[in-house]
Amino acid sequence: MDGLLNLWLAIPVQRRKRLVLAVALFVLLGAILWAVRNVLGPFVLGLALAYLLAPVIHPIERFWRWLGLRRRLKFVGSLARPLSILTTYLLVLALLAGFFALVVPVVIDQARTLWAVRETIVEQLERLGRGIFDEYQKLPLEVRLQVESSLDRLGDLIGKALQQAAQGTVVAISYTISLVLGIAIIPFWTFYLLNDSHELGQAALNMVPLQLREDLLSVLKLMDTVFGAYLRGQLLLGVIIGVLSAIGLSIIGINFALVLGVVAGICELIPNIGPILGAIPALVVAMAQDPTKALITAIFAIAIQQLENLFLTPRVLGKSVQLHPVLVMVVLVIGSELGGVVGLFLAPLATAVLRDLFRYFYYRFADEPLSPLEALNRVHRREKLSLEV
Repeated sequence: MDGLLNLWLAIPVQRRKRLVLAVALFVLLGAILWAVRNVLGPFVLGLALAYLLAPVIHPIERFWRWLGLRRRLKFVGSLARPLSILTTYLLVLALLAGFFALVVPVVIDQARTLWAVRETIVEQLERLGRGIFDEYQKLPLEVRLQVESSLDRLGDLIGKALQQAAQGTVVAISYTISLVLGIAIIPFWTFYLLNDSHELGQAALNMVPLQLREDLLSVLKLMDTVFGAYLRGQLLLGVIIGVLSAIGLSIIGINFALVLGVVAGICELIPNIGPILGAIPALVVAMAQDPTKALITAIFAIAIQQLENLFLTPRVLGKSVQLHPVLVMVVLVIGSELGGVVGLFLAPLATAVLRDLFRYFYYRFADEPLSPLEALNRVHRREKLSLEV
């Protein structure tokens, strides 16, 4: 606290007043954004796209600047940034066109076939269930009562989850018009974010007193590192797991492997529990097809999860979003309760950001405070906190 007080007193009175004004404006803006949070989804998506596309745009921008110098076309160099953004848009559109032309028709065809044979799958599962039930009846009465009690509790939880999902669907439908309009402006919103990011950042920085700018830049650097690693990493993990799942299920001989691979890739976006959720549809289809293949599918799902935990996640996400699975389980429940599906996806990200901010300010306000750069480097090195008094 003494460090904060000394830092505050070191700021001239007039600048303190400006800072209070900026904080009040920030709080007012936050209150307005919270009031209209239901229609902010497209803008958040645009911001996420800006994070995803930024690493691609930089080398393309360098190419346009090089081309302008090489051909002595000054207007090309001056327009390098917008040209690089438009080039990136064209590349993304080309990839999406290829995906929709080559992959989507096959997925739709398999999904239709899966829906057409749903009754057959249900009948096969019922026959398998009757066999399991016959064996279950041979268990002692005490064991059966315990199992039935656990299943009742699980059924209540699933029922509540489905009810909340239905309520969320009704709310989502009521905002359909706003959502459509929002989606239409995503490309333009993202373009201006990418094109004017430096000017927007400098304008915001100019509102901050000089004494606080270095700390603010360090905090933004921490947040940018976590956001970028999380968004790009989760998307890449989803693609990798989806492709591996589709290939593996095809080799095992599971029907509708491509659809099941897409489901696994989407579920991968949910940290920790995503691989389990993604494996459930494959296990259901495999169980209806052949119990032996279901066992192989379960082993394959476990192998995929271990491959992800041991090799993919450390290399794709690095250390920036490392959270213990126990903590992730807790924050997923909290995030789901506070923000629904969006909170479920963003809870680990918010937790990782808060963790790094705590570490940064711990070093900044220690008995022997580190400089902003030293504190930032210490957080990046992930050194353990010393809590000795």
